[in-house]
Amino acid sequence: MIHPDWQRLEPYLKHYGQSCLSYSVLQTGMHYYLEEGIGFIAYLPFRHPILAPLGRKIILADPICASEQAQGLLQRFIAIHKRVIVLQCSAFIGQVLEKLGYEVNHFGQETELPIPFDLAGKERSKLRQWRNKCEREGVSVEERAISAGDAGEIAALSQAWIQEKGGKELTLLTRPFVNADEPDVRCFWARQQGKLVGLAIFDPMYAQGKIIGYYHNFDRITADAPNGTSVFIILEAMRQFEAEGVQKVSLGLMPLYVLRKHFRHNEFTMKGLKYAYRKLNHLYPFQGNISHKKKFNGLRQPVYFSSTQGNRLWEMFILMKAMRMI
Repeated sequence: MIHPDWQRLEPYLKHYGQSCLSYSVLQTGMHYYLEEGIGFIAYLPFRHPILAPLGRKIILADPICASEQAQGLLQRFIAIHKRVIVLQCSAFIGQVLEKLGYEVNHFGQETELPIPFDLAGKERSKLRQWRNKCEREGVSVEERAISAGDAGEIAALSQAWIQEKGGKELTLLTRPFVNADEPDVRCFWARQQGKLVGLAIFDPMYAQGKIIGYYHNFDRITADAPNGTSVFIILEAMRQFEAEGVQKVSLGLMPLYVLRKHFRHNEFTMKGLKYAYRKLNHLYPFQGNISHKKKFNGLRQPVYFSSTQGNRLWEMFILMKAMRMI
């Protein structure tokens, strides 16, 4: 399936789309502010009668452009739209936003795994245990296009997974599942005795027209799959990526993990986010997500959010509603 805006976005995405969320700008509902020859900003227009009656434009990740063009592109976008939230941006864009006079709060860490990926050492012992367990229990992983899979089998797997997670699928920070082939997206399937027990999707990360990495955007694992099946799929995918010369795999965001004061920020909101990490795991499994990703002992980079209306907790409620967390 080709995104309706693919033709005009592709040149910029393939040249500058090196963030783990760069491909996620193609998800349904996104709009694009594009300046020819420079790049584009992907954003979700969001309005709510109580939380945001005047609306917000929620920018997903960094602008897709050269770094020297980012400040001007953001300034021109904000001049048009005024009420803007930037979600999961890099430290570089955080510096730009602080320079423009906005609060910038730490939002968590992104985790990257370098390729080749060494499983030796105490820190990654759990990964070895899970890999060995899956191999002993007859789990096999293969790469196949979505179109080559059984539609009913995929639907049943997805439905069971969503029900187990509370009956809703988040959006924005996780690109929703697309049951169709997409350019450069990789799909790996795990089977045990012929039964589908897991499915993982990897989105491309680009630089200067080449794929430099993949983002493990999401997976679907059955309740009766052997423990560690998700990890086993990632490790097997990385073996394939290494053979192709790919540099890294991103596990994406560790939300609200080890929040620090890196920029001029809203202190009350930072305390609120720390409380959410400790006490609101019924809304989102912050601690489970982070515990899982820490076992990879990967490289971590801080990411941020910023609102032109100030980083009040109210802006976080708007984001949570837009992401379907509440």
